[in-house]
Amino acid sequence: MTKLAINGGEPVRRKPFPRYPILGEEEVRAAVEVIKSHNLCSQMAEDSQVKKFEEEFAEYLGARFAVATSNGTTALHTAMAATGVGVGDEVIVPAYTFFSTATSVLMQNAIPIFADIEPETLGLDPESVRRRITPRTKAVIPVHMNGYPMDMDRIMEVAGEHGLVVIEDCSHAHGAEYKGRKVGTIGHINIFSFQQKKNLSLGEGGIVVTDDEELAEKARAFRSFGRVPLAYNYRMTELHAAIGRVRLAKLDEQNEQRIRNAEYLHRELEGLPGIKPQRPREGTKAVYYNYVVKYYEEELGVPRDRFVAAIEAEGIPKVHFYTPVYRHHTFQIKDAYGKGCPFTCPYYTAPPQERPRYEDGICPVAEEYCDRRNIEIKIHPPADLSDMADIATAFKKVVENIGEIL
Repeated sequence: MTKLAINGGEPVRRKPFPRYPILGEEEVRAAVEVIKSHNLCSQMAEDSQVKKFEEEFAEYLGARFAVATSNGTTALHTAMAATGVGVGDEVIVPAYTFFSTATSVLMQNAIPIFADIEPETLGLDPESVRRRITPRTKAVIPVHMNGYPMDMDRIMEVAGEHGLVVIEDCSHAHGAEYKGRKVGTIGHINIFSFQQKKNLSLGEGGIVVTDDEELAEKARAFRSFGRVPLAYNYRMTELHAAIGRVRLAKLDEQNEQRIRNAEYLHRELEGLPGIKPQRPREGTKAVYYNYVVKYYEEELGVPRDRFVAAIEAEGIPKVHFYTPVYRHHTFQIKDAYGKGCPFTCPYYTAPPQERPRYEDGICPVAEEYCDRRNIEIKIHPPADLSDMADIATAFKKVVENIGEIL
């Protein structure tokens, strides 16, 4: 029997996985040109890099308007403000997402209502959304988690039946497609993040995308001290935009490498006991911000955390887990601004029995997959098939020698 590395055996891999992102000479030249201009602020620029990046990103998606912001969270806040989400409103969000999807609702003094996910696809469950709708519901935020597009047709159908605004959160899904359309062009107003780990990585940054000219103008005003009741400074810098233009041109090529990496892992891991690779929904193109493997303790007899520790000991990069967002302390204390606001706001008219409960059991599918099933792995380029081979070998080695850690 091969001795597992967690028990002192030789690991599958000793050398580090490739660093991400890799910034090359093109990004350096773009940054230097901005520095030489002596202007890092888009408001002061005669030939703004931010404006060019907005135009190029909108064109890439096939959208009419794009409004760049300082990060993905400010993009979410800007999108909600543009649509009129505010005091007393409820916004339905998935329990399985990064917590900014939900905390950005609080930024507009509205109330997040958590809906569950579908067990097969891990996308926001439209029927769970339907069950959460009340007279106070203003919007719903579907999220293409890990770069796997979710069922947008059904979400748009449910939203249309109840007159809800759809804000697509595409922070994990730059370049992903749903039935031939780029994600970020299906909802009424949509957002992307450009944080360091994202498929389009600028370190920080975000963008709001819409085909609605009125929403775009409101977003621009909210982003930069415009004529709206309360505006902010959420502007992107010229430096980030210049680098973004370079990296946008590389996005499709890098996504194709992610897809090759994922397809290799599909083939190598399929059929392995206790392991099920997450496949994209039919009719979609996933871009694998994370590669997702579902784990079945009932088949292997080892808790997921112990299995993951054995995988990591073989030299595989740290595995990622999400947790249901309502466990975050912000939702446990229900006091975002002091004195219980916005949950105790007199304009929030939900009777006590209808007010949100942020406790285990409200989204059982999300809890199951966050707590016991999902294993999420970074497969960004420049990692290639040789790196994927080590990931696959590590999984096979641990599964085949599972008795060592039972």
